[in-house]
Amino acid sequence: MKAIGIVMLYDRRVGEPQEISKNFFGENFSIVSEGLVSQELIDLIQLKEILDSKSIYWAGIRENFEKILEDDEAIGRLAWKVFNDQSGKESSDEVKSLVYDGLKAPWKFTLMACVLYE
Repeated sequence: MKAIGIVMLYDRRVGEPQEISKNFFGENFSIVSEGLVSQELIDLIQLKEILDSKSIYWAGIRENFEKILEDDEAIGRLAWKVFNDQSGKESSDEVKSLVYDGLKAPWKFTLMACVLYE
């Protein structure tokens, strides 16, 4: 499967998507991208293609964040909807996610990094 996009999901109480994404890139994004590659959710070539095409989208979850965090299918459905709505592209139903615990992550909030595929 070829990865075509990444969706970052987080608790909206942390801030607006534009603000969070602007402050997140740099060192923090390298931590996430290394995790996605090391867990084999994406390879380096596909990651570069996604970065080049600017196919990374952010969405803050307004309600039931903790409940969604515990439900892999809900995470996948939400990431799929965000990707399709924001990119205008269709992706497969296959979504793989890597969850970063806000208590352990250097950016201090829980983040779900979701990879979408063709």
